[in-house]
Amino acid sequence: MTVYDDDAPNFEVRVAYGTSKRTTTLHGGEFIISSTGNRAAYDMAGLSYDTKFDLKRAIDLPYTSEWFAVPPAAPHGQTPKLGTLHPSLMLALQAAYQAATQ
Repeated sequence: MTVYDDDAPNFEVRVAYGTSKRTTTLHGGEFIISSTGNRAAYDMAGLSYDTKFDLKRAIDLPYTSEWFAVPPAAPHGQTPKLGTLHPSLMLALQAAYQAATQ
């Protein structure tokens, strides 16, 4: 969600909790990336399962190999990046963010 570079070259990253369980029910602050809802967005995200993200459950983690590692297939080179948020999900993300911050 956010990258903190105040202590560069040591970075922190704010990440939102994601789960592939109970993806048919969304609560305030959540949005889903689903293979059946928008296949292009799902493929672009690089996910293996339908996943819902809870923006109310976010944590700051050090950007180190302990928390972030290069995936086996390394589709984006030697970076832990798995995928990208498709532009069509921006409204859902914005609504979840607004619900999470109220």
